[in-house]
This record gives sequence, C-alpha cells and structure tokens, in this order.
Amino acid sequence: MADIDQIKSKLDIVEIVSEKVTLRKSGRTYKANCPFHNEKTPSFIVDPQRQTWRCFGACSTGGDIFAFVMKSDNSEFSDALRILAERAGVELSLGQPNSHSNDFYSINKLAEEFFQELLLKDEGKLASSYLDERKVNLKSREKFSLGYSSKTSDSLKHHLAFHDVELDLAVDCGLLRKTDQGAIYDFFRGRLMYPIHDRRGRTVGFGARTLDESGPKYINTPATQVFDKRSTLYGLHIAHDSIREREEVVIVEGYMDVIAAHEHGFSNVIASMGTALTSEQVAQLRTSASSYVLALDHDQAGMEATIRSLETAWKLFDRNQRNRRSDQLFAPDPFNIRVLALPSGKDPDEFIRTSPENWGKVVQKALPVLDFLVPIVVENFDLNVPRGKAKVIESLYPLLIGLDPFDKDRYLRLIADAIQSDEKLVEQMLTSLSRQKGASFRNKQYAPNRTFDGDVNFESDEPDRDEYTFAETQTLFLLFSKPQLRDIGLTINGECFRRADDRELFMKWSQYDSKNMNSFVDNLDHYLKDRYHVVMSKGFQSSVDIDSETDLKSCIVRIERRRLFEYRDSLMSSQSTDTPPSDDLKNELTDVDKRIRETFDVPRIMI
Repeated sequence: MADIDQIKSKLDIVEIVSEKVTLRKSGRTYKANCPFHNEKTPSFIVDPQRQTWRCFGACSTGGDIFAFVMKSDNSEFSDALRILAERAGVELSLGQPNSHSNDFYSINKLAEEFFQELLLKDEGKLASSYLDERKVNLKSREKFSLGYSSKTSDSLKHHLAFHDVELDLAVDCGLLRKTDQGAIYDFFRGRLMYPIHDRRGRTVGFGARTLDESGPKYINTPATQVFDKRSTLYGLHIAHDSIREREEVVIVEGYMDVIAAHEHGFSNVIASMGTALTSEQVAQLRTSASSYVLALDHDQAGMEATIRSLETAWKLFDRNQRNRRSDQLFAPDPFNIRVLALPSGKDPDEFIRTSPENWGKVVQKALPVLDFLVPIVVENFDLNVPRGKAKVIESLYPLLIGLDPFDKDRYLRLIADAIQSDEKLVEQMLTSLSRQKGASFRNKQYAPNRTFDGDVNFESDEPDRDEYTFAETQTLFLLFSKPQLRDIGLTINGECFRRADDRELFMKWSQYDSKNMNSFVDNLDHYLKDRYHVVMSKGFQSSVDIDSETDLKSCIVRIERRRLFEYRDSLMSSQSTDTPPSDDLKNELTDVDKRIRETFDVPRIMI
C-alpha cells in the first residue's frame, strides 16, 4: 500500500484533527473532549509521535488519519483515501475516480472548450482587447486555454444541454446555478475565463475576471468533488516537469503572474490562487522541489499573505521528523524557503513584462527567511519597552537554534543591530532560553517508563512491533480463510486495528456471512482488494483447525496488549512535568499494568 504510506508520511495527524477539534498540549500528546461523544473530562488523545488518535472514554475508538476522516465525515475508506490523497498531493496509482468525478472532468472540459471558442468570436472582443492590453500573446492564450463567458444567462446551459449533459450535474460542477424556484442559469457571465487544472491536466474548475468592473473582480468555481481552492495550484500541470528538473519552484499570487512568467521562459512558476499558501498546496510540491521562492505581491495584503505562507511551509516541512520535537514550528533548514522582494512595489506580471532580463537575477537574490523576517519581527515590538527586545529574540529563537555556528554568528549580529543591542547580550538571552527549555525537559519528576506500584517496569513503547503487525495481519487472514472462526471474530472491536484499510476490511467482512465471501471480495474497491490479497499472501496457515482457533485468540490478545500499551503511554504523556502524579493516575496506571501482565500469559504466536 505505497499510496497509503506516502499519504501518511506527508500529513500530520495533529493538523488534521485540529481542524475539527480544539486540542490542548499535554506532555508530548494532545488532549481534547472527544468529538464523537459528550463528556466533561477530556479522554480524546492525539499522539504526534505515533501519528494516532484514540478516545479512552465511552467511544473506545481510535486509529490514524484515515480513521479520523472516516469517522468525523461518516465516509467510506475510499472517500477518506481520495480526500487525504488530494490534500497530500499524492496521485493514487490505478485508482479510479467515481463516476461523478469522471463526469465533472468531462463537463468542465466541455465548458472550457466552449469558453475558448467564444473568446475567438465577436462576442469575446472585450476579453481579447483586455488580453492585448496585458500583452498576452496568442500562444499563451492557447497554452492556458483562456476563454470568455457570454453575458447572456443561458449560453453555457444551452451548450451543455445540446451535448446531453444533465443540468443538475452541471449545477453540482459549479458551472450553473439553480434558483429556489428551480430555474437554472449560467454562473459565469461576461468574464475572462481562466481554466484551472489539477496536476494531471484535468479541468477541475475556473477562475473568472470581470471586464466591466461590475461585481467582484474575481470569482471562482465553488468547492466541488474535484475542485478545492485550498488544494489547487494554478499552472502546476504545465510547470511540474520544470519544477522537478530545476528542483526549485517560484510561487506567485495571480493567474497573470504565471502566464507572464511562462511566456518569457520562466517555466517553474505557479500561483497560489490569490491567497496565502495552504498546507494542501505545499504538500503537492514537497516531492518535486527543494527550493521555494515566494514572490507574492508586496502591498500590505501581499505581505500578510507571504508571512502566512511562510508559517504554513515551515509547519509542513518539519512534519513527521520523528527524531525531532513533534510540535516544532520551523523546518530543519529554513533556507530552502526564500522571499522575493520586487522593487518599486511591482507585481510579478508587471516586473516580468517590463524587465524580463532581470527576473532571473531577482529570483536568485531572494532573501533567506531570517533576512526577510528579522526587520518584520522587530517592527512588531516596541524596542523602548524593556521587554520589547526580549520579545524579538524569543520570537526568532525557534529559527536560530537550528542554524550552524557560522550562520548563527551572522544572524546574532543582524539581530543585535536591528534591536540596537550588544551582540553578547543577544547571545546570552538565547543561551538562557535554551537552558529554560532544556531544564523543563530534564527535570521530570518521574521517568516516562516508571510504574507506581513498584512491581513491574514495562517499557512505554510497545516491544517487538513486528509481532503486533503480524498479529493484525494474521487475525484477518484467519477470519477470511476459516469460516468456523467467524463467531470469535465478531467479538473483536474493529477499532483495535491500527491500519485504516485493515479496519475497513474487517468491518466489511463482518457485514457478510460465511456463505457470501466471494461477494465480500468482489465488492471491495481497488485499494481494499489489493490489501486483501496482501493479507492472504502473508498469512500463516495453521496445520489443524484447533491450532487456528488458538492462534486467533492469541492474535486478539496481542492486539489488545498494543492498545493497553498505547493507553498507558498516553496517561504518562499527559501528566504535567511540574506536578506529581495524582492518586487517580497512579491507580489507573497500576490497573493498566496488571491488564498488560495478563496478556503475557497467552502462548506466543509464530512469526
């Protein structure tokens, strides 16, 4: 399941869960009231190290990012897979989109061709004149499939109806609108049309610019099954190969910025759809580029978008570094992200068209993150107030700790000059901050693997992870291959399976009786069917049925042991380092340790 593993490597469970649940840091984990049942005491734990979540309250559910999306959205595994793949920028191998998705792509393509035709007719002269004024040549208009939407309210509607498109489906595509009375009309009217494509070049939506300054300057296709502004980058389908070849991407703000860049040979330029970068957008670029240049507009709005983009990028590039703190904000090497400062407040479109020979030079001179941020951070604090200078240093500290000594010296001098202070004082402040943060880590009142009954000292990380992986796979293999074990299998809580696809396989298996196993397999989607065959190929076949029953029970116990270890670790991690453990915590840990010991009385299965 390479796709699933790839998706999980690019997404962070804390960020996914935080979008729907307010999390509070508790030790190395995060806590919240469970979103799936009512409770007063938080029992919902998110573990960034394991990239898992679990409710230790009434729900007794948990899993990975797939499990959370499935449960929170009440969706199937295939839907969660598609959503998260899009967010992570992962192209699903051999995955077939649903029929509606196919319809959406084809309907959008039909609309794109219609808009292109209108641009070439008399009706599109106003749009053509605008493009002439912006010096967009005919080759670029064709390359980016630019078009024009008629001022009439039913031009596209009639065109789609002529091609036997269901109008309600076109409404779902965002191309048409329906009134409360049931009347259907064109959504885009009298606008210059910018078709928007996914990385594979499929038309997913449109951006549209007004030509008479009536209404909003720009409107976009509303969110659909195939279009989400947050996960789309304009021009990526054209720029992807160049970005991969150069290992560098230049990110601008608008459609015209991209078109101007490509028209002048700068083929690694894409746009963030007029907003600050999102985590979904950055995720699509991580495997293609190692250098990122932000060239957003440098008015006040553009500056704010740039800062938000930097924050998004830092968070995403630092994700899943298991040997680093999971809550660290900045990437190990912040210099792979640079900021382009255009002279005279020009936007990229204007600068490229007036001075294309200098664009490459300006990109090369893009500022490293700290060089860009230091003056901005300094402006945010009153240096005349005693704590003002300290606040500047505290704000920049996360970036400074990862620098090599030579760069650190340079930025110490830069910060000292910026806050009008002595370099040694800045260094002393940073050293003090390091000691404070280190002390909080070193001075724990108890070790993370300590128990409070003085009996057994279990390790907090579950031992022999391969054993548990095998137990999960073997459980499914036995259930699928031994119909007589069905009654035992139905006693299993499906939430105990760590893999989302294993959990989904189990749940679907439970819905079929033993006489319909062929139907169970036939009705699996592509990914689950692949996983089914993997399970059947890796399973260990017992020689006699009685051994199969023993093995199944042994596997179930071992999966439960894993859950108990995770529960115990969550209890320990949630304990504040500044206060001694409560009696309730001690009692709960003692009980968990007892239950863990009981699981070791089961015969060990063959691996």
